[in-house]
This record gives sequence, C-alpha cells and structure tokens, in this order.
Amino acid sequence: MDYEALKHKSLFLEAGAFTDYGGWVRDTQFIPNIGSAYLLAHGLGVPVKDARHTAVFPACGKYRAWAFTRDWVASWKKGVAPGLFEVLVNGEKLPAVFGSENENWHWQYGGEVEITSADAEITLRDLTGFEGRCAALFFTPDAAFVPPADIAELTAFRRVMNGFEGERDCGAYDVIVAGGGIAGICAALSGARSGLRVALVQDRPVVGGNNSSEARVWLGGKTNFEPFPRVGDIVAELEQEKSAHYGKDNIGALYEDEKKMSLLTAEKNITLFMEQFLTDARVEDGAITSVTVMDTRSGEYKRLTADLFVDATGDAVLGAAAGADFEITTNGHMGMTNVWYVEDTGEPQRFPRCPWAIDLTHCEFPGRKDGPSTYGQTGEIALGGWYWESGCEHDPIEKAEYARDTNFRAMYGAWDCIKNVDDAYKNYRLGNACYIGGKRESRRLLGDVILTKSDVYGLRVFEDACVPATWNFDVHYPDRKFYPCFHEGDGFLTKDYHEEFQKPYFLPYRCLYSRNVTNLFMAGRNVSVTHDALGAVRVMRTGGMMGEVIGKAAALCKKYGETPRAVYTKHLKEFLDSCK
Repeated sequence: MDYEALKHKSLFLEAGAFTDYGGWVRDTQFIPNIGSAYLLAHGLGVPVKDARHTAVFPACGKYRAWAFTRDWVASWKKGVAPGLFEVLVNGEKLPAVFGSENENWHWQYGGEVEITSADAEITLRDLTGFEGRCAALFFTPDAAFVPPADIAELTAFRRVMNGFEGERDCGAYDVIVAGGGIAGICAALSGARSGLRVALVQDRPVVGGNNSSEARVWLGGKTNFEPFPRVGDIVAELEQEKSAHYGKDNIGALYEDEKKMSLLTAEKNITLFMEQFLTDARVEDGAITSVTVMDTRSGEYKRLTADLFVDATGDAVLGAAAGADFEITTNGHMGMTNVWYVEDTGEPQRFPRCPWAIDLTHCEFPGRKDGPSTYGQTGEIALGGWYWESGCEHDPIEKAEYARDTNFRAMYGAWDCIKNVDDAYKNYRLGNACYIGGKRESRRLLGDVILTKSDVYGLRVFEDACVPATWNFDVHYPDRKFYPCFHEGDGFLTKDYHEEFQKPYFLPYRCLYSRNVTNLFMAGRNVSVTHDALGAVRVMRTGGMMGEVIGKAAALCKKYGETPRAVYTKHLKEFLDSCK
C-alpha cells in the first residue's frame, strides 16, 4: 500500500496528541505491545469529561472513520463491554459505539462522516467511566482501505501518517539514562555531579517511577553503611517528608513529584527528555551507539547519541532493544499492583453492577465484612493495598495490560460485591485507583556476576562489593488463602514470603553492567540477579544506590576512555575509593 499517497487525502490523529484530554488520562505503559500511548477513561464508574481536539482535514467531503481500540474485558467475558465511548465530529456522533468489539487492539469501523469545513472539532465522549480506551483515530475517503493492526506494519503506517519517518537528531551526551524512577534519577544526578553530560529519558510526565504520585509505592531498604558511608546520600535527597502506605491517607501529594523534578532541573549537566519512550537502540561491534525515542504525545522520533548508557527502565527496555542477555521468569514471578482506596463522602453513594468484573459474591476477600488482609488488617484499610497484585502467572511484558486490567476487574468486582450484595459502606465511593501499575519483576539483564540467593545467604564476599542490600528475601506469590476467589484462573491477591539474611549484604559492581553489551550499565530491579535474589535487592532505596555508584563508574569510564567492565578489571580501587 502506498501510505504516502494515502496520507495526503486522509487524517491520522494520535489520541495522545489531543490538545485537551478532559478527564481522560494518557497511558504509556503498553507502548511495546501496541506501538503508542492511548487515552484511558479512568472514571471509576463515573463517565469522564470529554477529550477534545481541533483537527485539520485535507479537504471537505465524505470520510470513513476508524478508531484503534479494544473491548478490554472480552478476554474474560464477551458481550458485556464496559469501556464504551463515542466519537463526535463537530458535535455529530459517529454511528458506532466504540470499545464494543474484539478483545485485541484493532481498528473498529465507525461509519461515515461528512466534512464541510477543513477545521473540525474531534471529541472523545466516555459513556461509562469504566476504562474505555482509544489510541488513535483515522479518517479516509478510501472506501477499500482498512488500516493495519499488526504492530510492525502499524508502526510503519503511523510514522508515514504522522510525518515522522525520520529521526530528529537531539545531540550527543556522555551518558544516556533510560528510566526516570529512583534508580534512574540517582544515576543521572550522580553522573552529572561527576562532570558528565547526561540525558535522562522518561516516558511519563513525572519522575519517580513506582515512588511517584502515579503509582504510590513507598521507599524500601536502608542506606549509608560502612565502608561506603556516602552511598545513599543522593537517595536521601529524594526522601519524602511524610509517608502513608495504605488506604485514603496514601495520597499523591506525599510523593513530592515536584521535589524530584527540581533536583534534576537544577543540574546544568542534565538534559531531560520527558514523555519520551525508548523504542530502539543501534549497536555496533557490541556497543550501543545511539537510541531512538518516541514522543508519546505527537509520535515524533528523536535520536540521542552517547558513549555510555544506563538501563533503569525496570523492564530492561533498553537492554532488550540492544540485544543484551537477560533472563525472565514468565510464570511464578512477582506481579503488578494498582493501589486503590475508598472514601467516606458523608452521604449515600450508588455504584452500578459490574457483570464483567470478577465475581466475588461467594468469596471472602480483604476488606469484605471482617475479612483480613495478609497482615490482619480489616475494613476499608484492607481494600486496595499492595497485596491486590496480578500477573504472576503470565509473561510480565507481553501480558502487562492483561495484568493491570485483572487488577481493575478485581477492584470493581470487590466494590460491586460490597455495595450491591452486602449493602455495606453506604456512604463510600471509590476514591482513587492508580492506573499506572507498580511492577516488581520482569526482565533481569545479565552481568559478569549473576547474584544468587545462596551467595547472599552464604555471605559470599565479592572484591567489588559496593551496594548494601538490607530488605530481606521478599518474594510474592498468589495467596492460597484466597484461592476460592481465583475461580476464573488468575490470582489477584498475594502473600509476601520473607527470609532474613545477615545485613547489610553488599552487591558486587559486576551485577550492574551487561556481560555482552560493552557500554551498558543497569540499575534497579533489572540488574543481574536471580529471581530469588531479586527479592532482596528490588526495593527502591537499594536501586537508587545502584544508580549512585553507576554514576561514579561512568565518570571513570569517561576519564580513561574505558568500558564498564574495565572499571572492575583496571580501576577497581579508584572506583571503590570514589564510593567512600
């Protein structure tokens, strides 16, 4: 198909490019699976405000309309689609109701519309408040053309339609840090303060990752231990004044997104690439030469060049793109949590029945009547805590949206049961639910050392030990106590299994760089450890300290023109001294 010819007579509109999102939110978590961000009608059962955008059609006339969307519950139950929305053009509704077909992302045909003026207002109107989603709209006079849904072909199609077939050169840096969570922030600050020119790539509008207002996970682990008493100083700069781990007290403001961002913007050596998703890496002779990032709003592609790279993405997005060796536990790994809470409004609140949600009518679950959580909490505080966790049985990359949506179906099913079956919490409503998932485990990049549980238990001493681990072995699996709730097959309530070890245990530096991509560091939950050992090192203060020492190692790489491995083989003493 000649997409270039089609482009000049059609209109392609990324949902992320809408100028007014209204009450919709932009979700970038699943770009690897569908090729773009999408707008999500996350209204907790109340229809959200319209999203609007003024578009310019190439000419007046009749157009066929398409929306890239899906029926998000059809994987479980068909014919009960909750995520419905309409598309309006200049106030006129298209014939179709979208989000009602097909469990997979696809182009749903919306009917024809007559365009009488080149400028037209496009509106997304949510009908339910139950997680409707739209990634793109396409209008064409071509009656025979159906836009592609295959991700490779769709990516090629959208690049032509958006006019971004090439890549804009956005400069060269000493080090590029991919991922703006705690580990990435610390790596960027440490590198910049060591004199390096740093680019930090983050796919969200805020930094902090799991420790942000978007995911609301508290910091774990301890810092600043001899013989490296200063490792942890940057983490300390990111600490929140207050914390609240459960329920309605766990509000977004506690996570101080602005403070984290201000630390980054204050560093003259850091260039921020916010709301940019890393899509590709160029590798020559075993080393990354540049990365490609995509603007999650416009779809524009940019190229960034550097000598050194840090993968702090959690999912090892950069490492996977560069061909770095990795391991992944696809069944029996730790899952994803979307924390939520309910709030007392002081007056009766209705909530609709949710026949498409997980049916918990005949189940005991935390927060229902006297049903306790893993820690014995009961009542509203037991609803929506970290243990409402899904995805442990599925590939954490390929089925990430499935896991997040399982969390949604569990939440809506629990609240439907409480409100409409038990007639409880009469004055309560759903107060907040994080649509950004807090992941615990996915890809683990492999370094020259793969730390094991037996290494930690046996107190194996590594000469390049530099990052203290203090959390304990903490891994999560579906809680057997709640197996009757899992009658549909997917676990969504977990139990944490803890085993202690002598603390602190110091991770070796060789866990923090790739064994086969010569200029790639890693920090955070994607470092070189086994699944079991990850339970001891995955918490965010520990990941932040990984970022701190990586910044120092990168400075030595720059000083001597060496690789991360050479810091260990040639400059170990100088590196360890720099960490003190």
